[in-house]
Amino acid sequence: MNSIRPVDPRAVDVAALSDDEFVERAYLTLLRRPVDDKALARARTRLADGTLSREAILAELTGSEEFARLRAVDDAIAAALAGGPQRGLTAPPGDERPIEIPWALGRARGAKRVLDAGSAFAEPAYLAALAALGADELVAVDLAPVEIPGLRAVVADLRDLPFHDGSFDLALCISTIEHVGFDNSIYGIEAERDDDGIARALGELRRVLAPDGRLVVTVPTGAHEEHGWFVQLEPDDWRARFAAAGFDTTDEETYALGPEGWAAAEDVAGARYREQGAGAVLCAELTPERAGGSRPAGGAPGR
Repeated sequence: MNSIRPVDPRAVDVAALSDDEFVERAYLTLLRRPVDDKALARARTRLADGTLSREAILAELTGSEEFARLRAVDDAIAAALAGGPQRGLTAPPGDERPIEIPWALGRARGAKRVLDAGSAFAEPAYLAALAALGADELVAVDLAPVEIPGLRAVVADLRDLPFHDGSFDLALCISTIEHVGFDNSIYGIEAERDDDGIARALGELRRVLAPDGRLVVTVPTGAHEEHGWFVQLEPDDWRARFAAAGFDTTDEETYALGPEGWAAAEDVAGARYREQGAGAVLCAELTPERAGGSRPAGGAPGR
């Protein structure tokens, strides 16, 4: 026998939303973005003439490719937060975020002073997961100004970070370092071309890390390609740049996108950047070299 429950006032409140409010809330909840004007106008018209119901809107959104991608990211984040460092990840066809985000988050547990580089255009689910890590200090840095709940946002250039030496135990840099020194107008940011931008940014990230700190970085890799707004380098080129900046590699994996989706792959030579994103990525955990290395350029000590 089914139990009979009284009406929950919250359900009545949702039912009482105007059509526009309902659509806006549905997009923010399911797709984590505001509804665009065209989609809102379409939904408004069809709801008014009875050719679309509110439940049908929810069904359309949850059946979309956009929702499937977000679910892949969310599922990967949940596994990373519960299980620690992730290796041998897999993800459905699409962009590289369901690989990069859990790889990085799985290595973030336990860090008390955390810097996230390139936060302004990051996945909302990733930023929410960062805020839930319980770090004593959590700083988001980007050239674009943004407010992020749970993070202290700082507008700054990775080539000139406004932090003292050794300020952080962990720095996270997901699909960001490859843009430094290139044309960022696609993000609404103006910055001069700088052929040494990546080296300078890596030097600054090393400077602001504690001696036993860690940098977790993900980058597109495969064939050498310059796309104007970022560069893709061969795996050995990325490794050489990390080493030149004074980092040792303590863990890494390369992943490639195939017909069935993403999987770990040792040979990613020749992988091309595609319309939907990278064809291969390098994920690496780096630590400041322990001995024999000189301090890389990138900032004055004791800032």
